[in-house]
Formats: sequence, structure tokens, C-alpha cells
Amino acid sequence: MIAVIDLPRQIDPELAADIEKEAAFVSPFLRALRVSGGRAAVELEIADRARDAEVKGKVERFLDAMLKRVHRFEPKVFWRRERRDAGPLATAVNEELRKRGWLFAYGRGHVALAGPALALAELIDARAAALYARHFGALPRSFPAFVDADTLHRCGYFDSHPNAISFVGHMVEDFDAIEAFRQANSCAEGALMPGADHVHLPGLCLNPAACFPCYPTLAGQRIGDEGAAFSWKGRVFRYESRNLVGLDRLWEFNVRELVFVGSAAHVADCRRRVLPVIGELAELFDLECRVETASDPFFATVSAARTFWQRAQEVKNEIILTVEPGLDGARRELACGSINLHGTFFGDRFEIGVADGASPAATACVGLGIERWVLAGFSQHGFEPKRWPTGIRHEIFG
Repeated sequence: MIAVIDLPRQIDPELAADIEKEAAFVSPFLRALRVSGGRAAVELEIADRARDAEVKGKVERFLDAMLKRVHRFEPKVFWRRERRDAGPLATAVNEELRKRGWLFAYGRGHVALAGPALALAELIDARAAALYARHFGALPRSFPAFVDADTLHRCGYFDSHPNAISFVGHMVEDFDAIEAFRQANSCAEGALMPGADHVHLPGLCLNPAACFPCYPTLAGQRIGDEGAAFSWKGRVFRYESRNLVGLDRLWEFNVRELVFVGSAAHVADCRRRVLPVIGELAELFDLECRVETASDPFFATVSAARTFWQRAQEVKNEIILTVEPGLDGARRELACGSINLHGTFFGDRFEIGVADGASPAATACVGLGIERWVLAGFSQHGFEPKRWPTGIRHEIFG
């Protein structure tokens, strides 16, 4: 069933795109939501006519929350780079990667890489790690994919992005429940999942932000005047519902993370100094790229206030890379990383101090979404090795 809801005003293209994307979390019976009527209405495709009133009510509450975003900020561009490769952007990159056997899509937002796609992913990660070590003395770290729910709560994630969380569960320790599950699957053609009452949630989640596991390891410590930097490759999990597609938007992906800890002045200086380092990485792979102000995709009911605060304070910058054009040939770009200034938020939450002991430490982080950098690389240089920079061509294609 198709229904139309008129908006109280015409909205800007950025808000329209956010509404269409975030509508995936409104109702399981909402198949699609499209902004129409010159961005002054929305069309709803509802799966069950019996749920018509219920779905419309949820959509109206969702729209009311999203439309509170009335402040429009023009992005401030801090750095920009054009590529030297004059060739056309590649199209259907995900499909071509699959045809060549360099990408295997298991299903909803989790993939495997092989061949040059894997070589490129590993090279991007290795070169970024080397740059972070050289410029900031970043110490290597390794963290688990699991993160304690209490840690996520302290990090404010449950309050800001509840829709993106992946909870970890296991069978209850009950002989009969486990045996019933075993028997059901012993002769089933496909996997049968246990009932909700037979699954226990022990308070663990799959980590949705690469930097979070770092802060508990620093709890109660004082950071010297010289500050500290840490870097690692983290496995990150963010549920994106029907928005999951190819390398563009994954449920499970890899992030090369860099965290700065120290005084507010030191951390702010590190964030300033990281811009040319990102430029050096983009130069190495000859990628068209820019860094500009942005905001996180907060859940609808908190989106207006927090988006305004982030953009007004310029605490979040995104690394934007050009990727393959859309089906209509329109130019497309993706945020392939972010540079975030946290102030003393994590210092307060985890009691991380500075040398004088009088104030909490400040933190900042830089995250690079490796799979999106891979998508950008093949989008901008295609599949012929001769178009790739000579310094890295052999490492990718052999």
C-alpha cells in the first residue's frame, strides 16, 4: 500500500537523504519511505494494510523528530585533493569485484575479500599505521570485537545510536532448551533459531565504534605532558537494516583507528596535525578526497540537538572520498573516515587524568573505514593496473 504524508515545509536535500536512510528503523512493516513532492511530502510503502494506522503514526512521530533539525550549516572544507588519474570513474564496482572473485558477499552486510581487493585493504591499513607511528609515535594496540554493555553505556552509545547496536547472546544453560534446539536442527533443511525465551543476553555487544575499547584500559591513569597516541585495526559492527549494500555500507567492517590522549591543547594540536597525514595517505593512493565538518547519524529523537551541537562546535570532521557514480550517473561520495574531538568526555567517564592531576584528559580519534577506501580505490582507478600509482601498483596486483 502507498500512502502520502505532506510535510509542513520543503526540506533541504541533506535532511531528505537522512530521512530516507533513517526511516529503515521506523517499523518492520514500512517497506520504503521516499521524500517526494519537491521535498515537501513523503511516500510510504506499507507491507500490511492492517498495520496502516500503526505505521503512519510511527512515521509521523519520526518525521516530527527529524524536522526539528532546522539549522542548516554549510560544511567547512579543511583540506581537498584532486586525483592525477584522468580516467573515468568505474561503475558497478561491487559487482565487478564479485565477478573477479575478489569479493564474496555472505549476506546482510558482511563480506570476504581476496586477491587485489584484499591486498589493497591490507596496504591501506599498513600505510596508515606506519604514518601514525612516524608522525605521532602511536603505540600499537589490539582489542576484542566484544565490548561490555556497561562500557557502551558509559560512552553514551545507548543514548545516541540505539538502533545500530548488535547484541551478543547465547543459549540459556538449560538442558531441555538446548536439546530441543539440537533436535529441531538435526533434521531441518535450513537453520532454525531458538525462541527468544531460550536466548540469554549476558551484557555484551559487538563493538560499534573502534575507539571505545581503548578508554577502559586507561582508566585511573594520568597522561604525561607529552600526551599519548595509540593505533590499531578494529573490527566494527553497526546494524544498518535495509541500508546495507556492498562495500558502501556494511554491518561488519574494519577500521584503522588512531586515538590521542592528553591535555586539551595537545589533543587539539594533534587533530590539526593529522590533516596533512590523511593527505599523505590519499596522495599515496592518488585518491580524490576532502575533509569537512559533519555530524553523526544520531537516532531521530536526539538528532536535532546533537547534530546542531556537533556542527556548531566543529568537533566532527569527515574524510570524504569519491566513489562510483549512481545508477543514474550522478556523482557519489562517501564518508570513508572521521576525525573526532571528544573534549574531556571520555576522560571524565573513565577517570583518565593529565600530569597535574587537576583536570581530566582530553581525547580525539581518527577512524578510517578500510572497505570504503577499497571501494574508492577501484572506483577512481578501475581494474587495469596501469591506471594505479606506480609506487603501489605491484603491491596490489602482483
